[in-house]
Amino acid sequence: MVSDVVPQAPDIGRGLGVVFAFIFGHAAWLVGAGVVAVAAWAASAVWWRRRAVRELGGRARFQLVPAVTFDPQLPDVGQAAARLAEARAAAGALPARAAALRIRVSAGEESRLRYAWEGPERAASVLRLPGYRQVEVLAADAARDRVAPVRFEGAAPLERGDAS
Repeated sequence: MVSDVVPQAPDIGRGLGVVFAFIFGHAAWLVGAGVVAVAAWAASAVWWRRRAVRELGGRARFQLVPAVTFDPQLPDVGQAAARLAEARAAAGALPARAAALRIRVSAGEESRLRYAWEGPERAASVLRLPGYRQVEVLAADAARDRVAPVRFEGAAPLERGDAS
């Protein structure tokens, strides 16, 4: 006979009854654990966001001003890219948007290109190192002092929000 060889299947209805009885018997504990988990997640999300905002408020900015004879070779580009990767690692554990590095390119005097590197303050020592030969690295404030602002004679400056 088959029932002698194959064991009897458990009663599924009785098994579900045991599970539901456990859930309903401990519902207060289960709801409390869920509330504690959501509260811990919300607190950590708020802390992480505040940390990102604090780190974004203090970023290191450096202006890279190339010499007139600047002509980067492929190994120089690779070395600069490696330097930027080191800066990301030197920043440590930061929120992704606070650890991001920004590279800005603009035209300077005599149509020379200017590169600016911006990154976390914790990685300033790595960003300060020159990535290319024949490139001067200046703090952003020092570079801003070297650029003369454009003034138009006879025209009053616009106020913020004034489109006319």
